[in-house]
Amino acid sequence: MAKAELVNTVLEQLPNAVVVAASGMAGAGSPNEIKTKRISKRFYLCGDFKSEVKESDGLFAPRVMLCAAHQAHTVLRILAGKTD
Repeated sequence: MAKAELVNTVLEQLPNAVVVAASGMAGAGSPNEIKTKRISKRFYLCGDFKSEVKESDGLFAPRVMLCAAHQAHTVLRILAGKTD
């Protein structure tokens, strides 16, 4: 809930800001489930879009790292002007 509020506030109050957030990286599922989606012109979301910490075995470092790598790569693409 707090993450959604933060993202909504940034997108509403900072019209030039781009948000690259993460959600859904818990558990020991396949690393190939981690994806990056462009939700809107200024909002990207990385994760598997289904897993929750409370419904899984918790966070596994490799999936968290993979999601962070997706976020970092997305930021670099945005900076390079590749927003497709």
